Amino acid sequence: MEYHVGDYLVHEGSGVCQIEDIDDMELMGKGSRKTYYCMAPVFKAGAKVFTPTVGSTVRLRPVAEAETFTRILEHIDDIQCLEEPNDRALQERFKEVMAEFTPEAMASVVKTVLLRKWQRIQSGKKVMALDEKTLNVAGRKLYEEMAFSMGKDITYAQDLFESTLKAHTADSVLIGA
Repeated sequence: MEYHVGDYLVHEGSGVCQIEDIDDMELMGKGSRKTYYCMAPVFKAGAKVFTPTVGSTVRLRPVAEAETFTRILEHIDDIQCLEEPNDRALQERFKEVMAEFTPEAMASVVKTVLLRKWQRIQSGKKVMALDEKTLNVAGRKLYEEMAFSMGKDITYAQDLFESTLKAHTADSVLIGA
């Protein structure tokens, strides 16, 4: 897909970015010139990201519409929690699902990790470090795109997702950790 200066995209590693320029350049002295999207991450002031327009291993996609996130929130009960027989397998499953690179996939991971976290806290246990790490990565990606699409800040998006999830799980049994 071809993008243009001014377009907002989701960069696989840097989140929501705006294309500021499209330019031919030679990066890192590789000896070959390529055309790059020169992008500014929306939530990282002053940062720049350069991604080849063709042949990049980094994925780009258009930012999801606000309706996508409204639908995710309205149907949060329908989002499947990820389940595996052990924590190592679950962490690998998180990586696989996050690699799908969609808001729905991120919501599935975030929902699963939040429910595990809340269950552990409710049981008087510590939150697992790998769960926190996964929540930081998947949550950042989900909440940044959600905030941008809705014209809100990241804290608002996070609070909205978490409060919606809590409201829908208050009367149900949380998954074990």
